[in-house]
Amino acid sequence: MRLTISSKLFLGFLCVIFLNAIFVILINKLSDLNSLADILKRQDHVKNELLNVASLQSDKRRSRTSFEAIGRSESVENFKQTGKTMLQGLDSVNLELSAISRLDSSVFRKSVATNDHYESHLKLLSLVNAVEQYTALYDKSFATLAFSGKRPDSLKYVAGDKGLPLIRVLDSADMRLTKSLKSADFLIDEQTKSAIKATEGRISDIKQMTIIILGIVVLVALGFALFFSLVITNSLRRLKESASLIGKGDFSFDKSGYPTDEIGDLAAAFYDMAADLKKTQEELVKSKRLAAIGEVVASVNHEINNPLMIISGNAQFLQMSMKDYPEEMKERVKVILEETDRISAVTRKMREIKNPIVEEYTSSGEQMINLDKSSTE
Repeated sequence: MRLTISSKLFLGFLCVIFLNAIFVILINKLSDLNSLADILKRQDHVKNELLNVASLQSDKRRSRTSFEAIGRSESVENFKQTGKTMLQGLDSVNLELSAISRLDSSVFRKSVATNDHYESHLKLLSLVNAVEQYTALYDKSFATLAFSGKRPDSLKYVAGDKGLPLIRVLDSADMRLTKSLKSADFLIDEQTKSAIKATEGRISDIKQMTIIILGIVVLVALGFALFFSLVITNSLRRLKESASLIGKGDFSFDKSGYPTDEIGDLAAAFYDMAADLKKTQEELVKSKRLAAIGEVVASVNHEINNPLMIISGNAQFLQMSMKDYPEEMKERVKVILEETDRISAVTRKMREIKNPIVEEYTSSGEQMINLDKSSTE
């Protein structure tokens, strides 16, 4: 499969996108931490409100004692005002608990402790509702006492606890309210501990994930560095060295071992260029050799043909003047003329050669032009 550099870069971008996805997961973990911090903040507010409600209940208890002892009307007003403040605080607690429940459901949606958190919230809400009920019972009982103007031990509570002494109803409601507040305070402390533990777990997970992400980033960076070093940088270095060799006249370029991408295409182009340069060099050498041979032939023709013409002319003159000479001498003059003609033919053929064929003439490496094999076209 051919992978171009653009494809390799695209795969690198995919790795970057993958790392970004991991970072998104990490950011989601951080958003969980924000939610847990908000839960802790709201739970602290709930705890303070419950403590404030418990303090207000103590104030109401003192107002009741003061009213029962001396019957002061100011005690009744203080009781009513304190009761309203208590109810406002409990309403605020209910709102905070609803917000905490929603945050818990988002933070612990995949946790094995989800059911435990849900049951804990239900129990806490039930306790807060019980506090409201006991507060309403306590306030209603005290209102009955204040309205009658009589001693609480002489009255009977009609609604709810029918036939019970009013003072007993007041004491029971006060005791149950106090007990519910303590239970709610204990439960909110448990939930706070759970949220702190979850926060510590999230922080530990984020630390581990951060280490993993950093490890992946380092590995990917090393992988890219190794890839570019081994595949791209080394290939470019080889091309540079080959270009230097080609510049020095060494055209033995090896195109194997290059990647099948644009660098491989460039290596193939280098190979073709080296082949073309080698062919051009051979043609240039051949052309220079032909030029040298031409110069040699011209010199030979000049140096040989001139004396050869003199020899041939004199031999012809002797041939024409040797009518009375012996046949042997005539034959020798004839041989001289034939050899001069043969030498003249050789020099003429040398002058007409276009593609000389050079062969070894002796075992010592000396070479000569084969006139029979050399082409004149």
